[in-house]
Amino acid sequence: MALPKVLRYPNFKRLYLAGLTSELGSFITETALMLTVFELSGNNKSYLGAARAVFLFFLTLGNIFGGALGEKFNRRNLLLITNYGRIPLVASLFFIKDVYWIIAVDGLIALFTGIYNPTRQTLVNDLVPQKDIPKANALFGSTFAVLHMLGPFLGASLYSTFKGIHEVLSFDLLTYFVGIYLIGSIKYTPPKNEVSGKSILTESYEGFLYISKNKDLLAIVTNAIVAGFCIGFLIPLMLPYFLDVLHLDEQAYGITFSFFGLGGVIGGWLSQKFHEKHHPGKMIIWSLCTEPILMLLWLYIPGFYSALIIFLLWGIAVFVRITSQLNYISLKVDSRYLSRVFALLDLSFVFPNIASGIIISIIGDRIDTVTMLKTVAIIFATAVFPRLFFKDMKFLYNSNNESAQRDISIQDKLEG
Repeated sequence: MALPKVLRYPNFKRLYLAGLTSELGSFITETALMLTVFELSGNNKSYLGAARAVFLFFLTLGNIFGGALGEKFNRRNLLLITNYGRIPLVASLFFIKDVYWIIAVDGLIALFTGIYNPTRQTLVNDLVPQKDIPKANALFGSTFAVLHMLGPFLGASLYSTFKGIHEVLSFDLLTYFVGIYLIGSIKYTPPKNEVSGKSILTESYEGFLYISKNKDLLAIVTNAIVAGFCIGFLIPLMLPYFLDVLHLDEQAYGITFSFFGLGGVIGGWLSQKFHEKHHPGKMIIWSLCTEPILMLLWLYIPGFYSALIIFLLWGIAVFVRITSQLNYISLKVDSRYLSRVFALLDLSFVFPNIASGIIISIIGDRIDTVTMLKTVAIIFATAVFPRLFFKDMKFLYNSNNESAQRDISIQDKLEG
């Protein structure tokens, strides 16, 4: 069977496979580490909130540095460095089983991940011609969906089967080495941009100013902040919700996440189809509006099978939105700001996640899980629907198809 056209670009194919393997290992490990923290802490939700806050704090630092570093240095080499940096951290978990060490290492891994993600996304725009960017973003969106589908399920299943994380860590290390090989084989010459002597913080601030002056980008970032705050409560509270409220096991938790990932695969595919007929700005708005509705349905129709259906639909909505955001930024943002905008978009989702984790760590044992989740779902809805009448949201919804110019000299070419 012939490969999708975008995978026939040789360098993009290597980048895609590297992301698929390395990030699959990371998703599996992240799930197993959350389960380990929960067990070592005596099933204390506050430790889950603290672990999530530490993870996201370092992910935020990585995003801050990653956007500027991706403009200053060879992006392929930067990806290699982030993979090499994570290997000794993962290896240390074979020998140290202290809950605080696990939380700290998880945070340091997140630091490298925060640098990796925006750099990789910008590299996609370097390698792939503009006309095929929506296909590349849809494929990466589907890839992340596959990770959401397989990672938590495999992580929970392996942890439950082997009663520990050694097997998970071994697989994670293997995927990093595979990723290093694939990224190292990419033939890449950085675009010819003027080298800036400005500091990383100054360049990051300039990226923030660029976003603030564009109403459509400001709407996208604000949406990410709202979603990030609410999802920041959902992720750490899902495990106690399944175990303590629904009285299910870790495998049911993993299966539900897998259905979310399956929905993401569908959402990534649908986003490409929608892109042919609808502007990505409209798709961002449509998909965002469905998310708080689905969260409320999940909480007010409790049960394992209803959760599977709702998380399947939720996965479709989330990955239509994510892929449409990538398409919009790839289409609209000037090349010299591209890496920083991708980094700040990640940051706008991650930073409110930190606030959510801190709140959970403070009130996790004072307020029951269901009350917290229902309150957050109502906040989610009230933070989305009134904003549909704001100028920035209207500007995003009604935006046109004008696109930024790219340096095509470094992009992949198809032979024959």
